[in-house]
Amino acid sequence: MKSLRFLAAFVMAHSASAHPADQSEMRVRPTPHKLEIRLTFNILTLSRFVGIDTDGDMKISLEELKAAQAGIATYLNQHIHVEINRKKALLGTGVQFKPLWPDAEQTAPMTEPEYAARNMDVTFVQTIDGQVLEDFWLGFEIFEQTGPMQTIRGVYEQDGRIEEVPFSVQQPEYLYDTGFGEDPFVQEAEKKAKGGKPAMADEEPPARPAAMLAGASPYAEAGTAAPTGTAATLGGGMPVASVAAGAPAGNLAVKLAAPITPQVAPAASSTERWWFVRAVVLIILLVVGRKIQLNARNQAARPRRRSRPR
Repeated sequence: MKSLRFLAAFVMAHSASAHPADQSEMRVRPTPHKLEIRLTFNILTLSRFVGIDTDGDMKISLEELKAAQAGIATYLNQHIHVEINRKKALLGTGVQFKPLWPDAEQTAPMTEPEYAARNMDVTFVQTIDGQVLEDFWLGFEIFEQTGPMQTIRGVYEQDGRIEEVPFSVQQPEYLYDTGFGEDPFVQEAEKKAKGGKPAMADEEPPARPAAMLAGASPYAEAGTAAPTGTAATLGGGMPVASVAAGAPAGNLAVKLAAPITPQVAPAASSTERWWFVRAVVLIILLVVGRKIQLNARNQAARPRRRSRPR
């Protein structure tokens, strides 16, 4: 029995050394309209935020841990500051707790040596409505409770790219630019979501026949005489018959009296071809622009950590 206890203590000590008590994790996943932040703390760190051992028996049961979840979420929302698109926000209104050790529901009350070896995920989800997530700032104010040795390994995941950002008492904040505000694919999706249609400023209305512009009578266009009692006139108010009879060869009135065959079909076909070419060119430009943007992001060498504008 003593040997088994010694072996369990050795395994626990080895596990604690593999996962330092003062090291925490954070994973951030931004999308155009959602920000997901998953924080991973051990029980020792969580007990520094709020009192979990309510009965004072130097042990933490799963029931005590569940009862403390609301207080932990409140503490984190108050001490991890967030700004989205340069406006103050919360970590998220929705929060989920997940123990990371096997058979968590069957866990016996944990003793103090176990606190550092048991980790828990605390996941916040923030939904951004009516705008695109362009940038967000995180500032940690937890080091007074955790102590100056605490570090947080932040991992930002976006579009298949991973960026690691460490947080500590010396570097407690970070401003992250998502690039969604300049992304042509995101902007195009925003237009479609809002029901917007591309403006057709270059499109011109179809040309009307000259006879209609001049106000000629339909009887004159057809080359037939107006019925008795009909005053078929041109735009100037002069009867068509009298103008056609007295007009010399080549006069405008004679030309207006000739039948006009509209060329609607060729014009429509040409317009459709033109818009098809423009659509193909636009798609090509969007694809090339996206590739250039991704290459520029991957090759950017400047550090992205900078202080929040005051």
